[in-house]
Amino acid sequence: MRLLPRIVILFLLYSYSYNVIGVGINEREYNIKSAFIANFIRYTRWQHFSSDQFRFCVSSVAVSSIFSSQLASEEWFERKPTFKFIDSNELINCDLLFIDKESSTQWRGYLKNTEHPNLLIISESRGMSQSSSHINFFLADNKLRFEINTTRVASSQLTINASLLRLARIISTAEVDDD
Repeated sequence: MRLLPRIVILFLLYSYSYNVIGVGINEREYNIKSAFIANFIRYTRWQHFSSDQFRFCVSSVAVSSIFSSQLASEEWFERKPTFKFIDSNELINCDLLFIDKESSTQWRGYLKNTEHPNLLIISESRGMSQSSSHINFFLADNKLRFEINTTRVASSQLTINASLLRLARIISTAEVDDD
């Protein structure tokens, strides 16, 4: 009888510590991704901007909060960023769209057969670079890496600097994702 309460207490402690560690790792992951994204923006050229602000849209409220806290002081192309949560049913009025893992399925269907010129789409879910995004994060050897779909970039009226392309795994829409 005494063993059962101890097991329950240990289980609760383990569950709590796992959740706390998981939240910390998740926030740390997005802090790192925000640094990558800041550099993606610096090495990408847009044909034009529709606003005097850099409109940074995110498919998750929590991720948007992390990005805004990390990148609010940045300035790109003489524009301060504004951060906005956007869901796949809204009209995309953004310069950059970040699609997190949890919402990738709904966005994949929405973006697959539509063109969004002058919009940089960044994702973090397997297969998104084939169907929807220009840049996709993936893990290789426990390191954060990224791939760029040059076919999608070419059709989007964006230009990505060769320096950034040299650091990426280059793919085209016809290839199969293997991460």
